[in-house]
Amino acid sequence: MKDIDWKILTVLYEKRSITKAAESLYMTQSALTKRLKAVEEEWGIEIVKRTSRGVVFTEDGHYMVKKAQIMLDFLQEIGDHFAERNDTQELLKIGVPNSFARLHMPKVFKAYKERYDRLKIITVSNSSDVLMQQLLDGTIDIGIICGDFPYLGEKTCLFEDELYVVTPKGMKLDDIGQQPLIKSYLNPMVGMLVNQWWKNHFGNPPHEAYRVRYADIAIEMVENGLGITFLFGDKWKVNQDEVQMIPIYDHNGEPIKRKVWMMLSERCFQSQDIMDFVSLVEEYYHVNEYDEKPCLESVE
Repeated sequence: MKDIDWKILTVLYEKRSITKAAESLYMTQSALTKRLKAVEEEWGIEIVKRTSRGVVFTEDGHYMVKKAQIMLDFLQEIGDHFAERNDTQELLKIGVPNSFARLHMPKVFKAYKERYDRLKIITVSNSSDVLMQQLLDGTIDIGIICGDFPYLGEKTCLFEDELYVVTPKGMKLDDIGQQPLIKSYLNPMVGMLVNQWWKNHFGNPPHEAYRVRYADIAIEMVENGLGITFLFGDKWKVNQDEVQMIPIYDHNGEPIKRKVWMMLSERCFQSQDIMDFVSLVEEYYHVNEYDEKPCLESVE
């Protein structure tokens, strides 16, 4: 297999469409199909079945997608290792959840580039529980962590996100109990919150029908009438003609929220360039302009 084949598998799994995957990878559909067929022939398996609504991954296909992500991470790690030797810029590794990467990271990085642009920044995307471990073992220098994880190092609450359920337009909250759940959140704390709210509201756990890696895929699936999903934050792009975002409240009538933290390793304090980045992020989210007490009192 070629390196591009691993990328094709992950993008095709995300898009579930030969056309969309080819566009995303700047390939022709015929070139992508040829590479996919070559992989199937190499291993003697069928990876996807083609349907009128896109592609459906087989059991072997799901296995290959899991290994593809591991291989891509491995190749990235090798590239980062040797890049550190040849790059004169100081390297900063930031761990970010997928939601932050999609909704916040481009604007934050643009603000940093316009003001400083002195660091070589590498992002590591994963769920908050995994990022916590990577922060503790030194794999990353800064972790953007969603939820209240114990950390004895320096940390700053950047903002709070409220929990929403995304449903087909016009559906009432009391009517979602029988709807299939499309699960996109990887953070186990989010799963606990959703399951607890669902059980308190409907008396039974949700029926998990689909599990996808990214929230925007879950939104698209809701738009196609395949179920409902839960998301933190109101900045997601949704087709308002097809779906609606309903805020979720606890038994006291308070919005269910989570805090989003920036947690720093000890290495950060050894570099002025890194601390300039930290200060810019705090400024971007107005950390020093407001009393932090409300952030500390949110419900988790």
